Amino acid sequence: MERTVRTGRGLMGLYAAGLFLFALGCSSKIPQGKFTQEQMLNIPLANRYNLPAPTGGMTIRVGSNTLTSEEILSGPQLQEALAPLAKRGNLAAYEAQAMPLLRSVIRSKVADLLLYEEARKNAPENIEEQLEAAVKKEIERFVADYDNNVALAEQELKRMGMDWRSFQEYNKKLIMTHSFISATVMEEKKFTRRELLDYYEQVKNEQFSRPGRLQFQLIELVPSKLTSEQIQEGESPEQAARRIAQEILEKIRQGGDFGELAKQFSHDPLASAGGLWAPVTMGTDSLAEPYDKIEKIAETMSVNDVKGPIEAEGRLFLVKLVSLTPPVSKSFDEVQHILESQLQFQHKNRKYNELVEKVIKRADFVELERFAEFCANEAYRRWSQ
Repeated sequence: MERTVRTGRGLMGLYAAGLFLFALGCSSKIPQGKFTQEQMLNIPLANRYNLPAPTGGMTIRVGSNTLTSEEILSGPQLQEALAPLAKRGNLAAYEAQAMPLLRSVIRSKVADLLLYEEARKNAPENIEEQLEAAVKKEIERFVADYDNNVALAEQELKRMGMDWRSFQEYNKKLIMTHSFISATVMEEKKFTRRELLDYYEQVKNEQFSRPGRLQFQLIELVPSKLTSEQIQEGESPEQAARRIAQEILEKIRQGGDFGELAKQFSHDPLASAGGLWAPVTMGTDSLAEPYDKIEKIAETMSVNDVKGPIEAEGRLFLVKLVSLTPPVSKSFDEVQHILESQLQFQHKNRKYNELVEKVIKRADFVELERFAEFCANEAYRRWSQ
């Protein structure tokens, strides 16, 4: 962990190395110190190439690479997430939400660097030729996305903070890393029929079954609510309700509108809405008695059919089916190929996570936490103003 004044540090490293080589050339005696001559020759020189430009921020070493606070904070998504929190001015509340996000972003960046380093170690000898060909295709595809207008593509690169050279290097790293990951986790796993059946039982209700839904209109006649004008001489209220139900059915057969007749005759609380009930999910027992009986009858009907009168709990009902979506349930044999694909994906995802966990162990977690704290404070300083 260090403040980045890399240019100065690099020059000092070169200067020190020069003095050491000069001493070897001008004297037959090697100064005696902590290390023997053989040990000194085996100490690797500091990396002097492709060092990031000085940023005035904080850096952390990741293998043979360097990650800067500027690389973390320059992403627009991170600024969109943290700037509103910083502007509220509550540092404690900001840190509580910002630190988990920054840890995640830094961990992802560190994993990318370490995976790339691992990819370089395992790359074949002719990797550069393969990469050049793959990057050339990627650049052609990128330019094609802008109707082969190189100027427009270059303008987008600038917006991304890149030029053609950095874009090439970025894609080289990306392609090499993805190739390494694919080769590492590519191994297919064979699943037994028992494993597939067990998985089917776990997910069938969520993925391969869909409950039916229906919607109906209702005309409800309650004998005790009939007016004296509706009850003819010598009729009981129940007899009058049956007669009125038949008369309504006849009007419907002659083209009468069910909704208007509901408004005119129904004692249903939804009469003013034409007796239209909200859609019902079949099989959930969501309707109270006696409307649950109406639901069961509606399930057997065709759309726009009218049935009745249906007698239940001293009332008469006429029901019209408005819509019906039947339940769907796919068998194991129908979806076996989907199950295999999903389990294969889960297997490869586990292999990938294991790979990431393996390489991430090479990072210094104490230093990562200090780096995350620095990034959080720097972001707060920038965006709270």
